[in-house]
Amino acid sequence: MANQEHLDLLFQGLEVWNKFRRTQPTVQPDLREADLSGYDFTKMDFTRCDLTGADLSDAYLLRANLEEADLTGADLTEADIIEANLLKATLTNATLVMVDLSGTGLIRADLAGADLTKANLTRASLPWGNLQGCKLVQTNLRMADLRETDLTEADLSEANLKDASLTGAVFQRANLQGAKNVSMTYLGKAKSLFQASLNPQIHKEIEKNYPHLLRQP
Repeated sequence: MANQEHLDLLFQGLEVWNKFRRTQPTVQPDLREADLSGYDFTKMDFTRCDLTGADLSDAYLLRANLEEADLTGADLTEADIIEANLLKATLTNATLVMVDLSGTGLIRADLAGADLTKANLTRASLPWGNLQGCKLVQTNLRMADLRETDLTEADLSEANLKDASLTGAVFQRANLQGAKNVSMTYLGKAKSLFQASLNPQIHKEIEKNYPHLLRQP
């Protein structure tokens, strides 16, 4: 359960909370399983906060700092996390359905098993991220940076991959059936498509032009 003292400080607003973070940098705030749904946390400092299992659905986290925060199993359904910092954040098994992560930095973030169905990741940065087993059904990945991202067994059915950077991305056993705006030039720069589910035409083109991607690494 969350630390009540930390919750009280949080609910006093941006100025009080961020001053607390500045003046007590060694304190790791405990906000586990807290009901934070619908609140406005714009520009708040959640660096290294323990938000395990917290309910942040419909919350506003615009330009918030969530660097190295632990959001394991958190509910972020329909939250607005635009242009936020999630560097090295842990979001394993988190619910991010219809979340807006446009322009957000998720470099080296761990999203294994997270549900990002219908999420907006336009221009989001996810290089070197762990998205193993991630649900990205109908997710908007337009212009997203997925370089060196591990998408093993991820479900990208009907995802929008227009202008997404895929250099070095791993799609082993991933589902790309029905994925939209897939560029052969970009997909050809991936690291592996071993046992990936592809549309017949895309599979044919990969087999012809990038056969190494279909082989077992």
